[in-house]
Amino acid sequence: MTQSNAPATRRFDDGVSLPELVRYLREGVYLMTADGVVLDANPVALDLFGLVQAGPDSHPVHDASRSQSEWRAELDTLAANGTVREFTREFLRSDGTRRTVLDTCYARTDQGTVTFHGVLVDVTVEAPRARSASADDVHTRDPGTGAYTAAYLNALDADYAPRPAAQIGLCVVQVDTPTAADDHLERMARFLLRHIRVSEAVVRSGPSQLVVLLPQADERGTEAVARRLQLAALRSAPCPFHLGWASRQSGEALTASCERALRGAVPVRVVERTFDTPRHG
Repeated sequence: MTQSNAPATRRFDDGVSLPELVRYLREGVYLMTADGVVLDANPVALDLFGLVQAGPDSHPVHDASRSQSEWRAELDTLAANGTVREFTREFLRSDGTRRTVLDTCYARTDQGTVTFHGVLVDVTVEAPRARSASADDVHTRDPGTGAYTAAYLNALDADYAPRPAAQIGLCVVQVDTPTAADDHLERMARFLLRHIRVSEAVVRSGPSQLVVLLPQADERGTEAVARRLQLAALRSAPCPFHLGWASRQSGEALTASCERALRGAVPVRVVERTFDTPRHG
């Protein structure tokens, strides 16, 4: 009998598959004490809470739309009743921005200790991007894809130059299909726009290259977006591509950040699809 070298089937309780899945979800997943201390969380939840890291020594969080006493009373009620679904909360982050979320969680009591296990969905209403200083924005748009042109990237680079500490993340998409580049890029631009926030932008930086700009995103936040794009691409991207990502280092030009992202680009597999056809005319 020939011995099979196929890997053993994995289960969610094996301690490997589920943590990896949770890390790259679009939703925030957290584990919190009855005092509001976040013991563990995926990157999305940390970003929504405004925390750098989770753990027993992390700063307690609370719902900024309520007083401390109201927040405390709600946690006590949750501990007694057991669960809430899609409860609206607001968290104030260290940079002064606020995130509005729908919180679904349940209380677990283990040997007298109450912890809350929950999922956060970001429903923050984003302010739209500031328009170009030009009265006619068509000059900053690529007619083939609708994405911003490289001139937009250059202007942004000049804006960031005097601010060496300013953060911005970049996800660089290099389309692999050599033929009908504009058709594929148009569909790829639409795919990317479906999966980013309105405060973020897509730039056509080359004949077969698009860059997603993520203002204020650090390495962890940029990677989380890149991983979500990888997962979404399996069923909804129009063609195979290479994906690289990086967060601007202190004083770094954005073109240098793009080059650094491309050096670590990985191939992204896409399931063939026929229903996303390009627009013409």
